Amino acid sequence: MKHRKLEKKNKEESSLQQKKASLTVESAFILPLFFLAVVVITGMLDLYRISALIQTAMCEGAKELGMYAYCGPEDHNSPVGVVQDGICVAYGTRKIRECLQAERLSGIQGGVNGITLLGSGYSNDMVSLKASFSYKIPSGLFQLFPVRISVKSQARAWTGFHGTLHGNSEDCEMVYVTDWESVYHTSPACTHLDLSVEKVSLEQAQADRNQYGSSYHPCENCIGQGFANDSVYITQHGTAYHNDVHCGGIKRTVKMVKKSETGAFHACERCGGGS
Repeated sequence: MKHRKLEKKNKEESSLQQKKASLTVESAFILPLFFLAVVVITGMLDLYRISALIQTAMCEGAKELGMYAYCGPEDHNSPVGVVQDGICVAYGTRKIRECLQAERLSGIQGGVNGITLLGSGYSNDMVSLKASFSYKIPSGLFQLFPVRISVKSQARAWTGFHGTLHGNSEDCEMVYVTDWESVYHTSPACTHLDLSVEKVSLEQAQADRNQYGSSYHPCENCIGQGFANDSVYITQHGTAYHNDVHCGGIKRTVKMVKKSETGAFHACERCGGGS
């Protein structure tokens, strides 16, 4: 009986030792993977931070170069003169170095000098800055191979509008229309749009003449076949008197649209749209 108890105890101790050995092996295998994951995540966050700083510096540099691009060869007051490929490379490099001068760049091979802007340039009214560098996770425990990173930024130069990028001039010309007219106006100050409404007696409206010498007649919209009120509304440029001050004949909802979208509308004669 005593022998069986001793044998059982030995088996239990052997099983416990096997479990401990198994945990030791698993720990030895998992812990390095865990630390590797921590290092990789830390490196990715550092790479994202550096890339964001470089992107910000290049965006500012591209916009500033775009402002200088309007200067001609004879303009000697420009800080950089005529924008060229070499100037884009030099100017972008300076902006990046100014932005990163106080930053730790242990992950970039060669530090700030390892960032190259070869391939940057100016073409077709576009300033393009392209930065590239090799990044390696800064860790003494795990030596991971470097990866090549590229960051790009563009800005349109301030060279004005040449009339060829977005169609013909009619596609860009804006005119004014209302809900109740079939004409378009080239000026918001046209007397058809900028109405001066006056409240007068019916007798006065029937006896008066407008600015062009024409008499007033009942509005077809707010009077029609009915009776006019004792007091009506007229305008100096109109030809009708109205019961309602909000009538569509004197109330204008003006919208600005492209001339190419007016369809069958014809030009207003008063504001010179037909000329």
